[in-house]
Amino acid sequence: MLLLTNNPKVKEASEINIPIEFIDGSYLDVLEQVRRHLVDDRYHLITHPLSGSIKPNETVYKSIILLDETHEAISIENLDMIDHAIEVYHRFQSMRRTPNWTTRVLQDFALIDYDLVTSALNRINVPPSFL
Repeated sequence: MLLLTNNPKVKEASEINIPIEFIDGSYLDVLEQVRRHLVDDRYHLITHPLSGSIKPNETVYKSIILLDETHEAISIENLDMIDHAIEVYHRFQSMRRTPNWTTRVLQDFALIDYDLVTSALNRINVPPSFL
């Protein structure tokens, strides 16, 4: 498994027991890097790229879990999901761009994304590791 994120709270979480690829960029940068892994490395999505109830033009943070076992064929279903997520991102940004949030609001969004990804890891039975 591989966790792609632009969330510093997720990056620094010692209890997450899978490799983390930190993307120093935007929500869209995370989606595009996930797409590259799906196409180039034949990875598969474990979490949906539009998980959670926060719209792509509201938060700046996104974390997505991939299965990093190389497969012979590209998953068309996964590719459709990530392409749809990228389209949704652009559509929401064209309606209303992500605000320039205060530090406190950004911390709240970081915590929400962290909770989503740790909940997903718990659901797929990845035990936490505490250093």
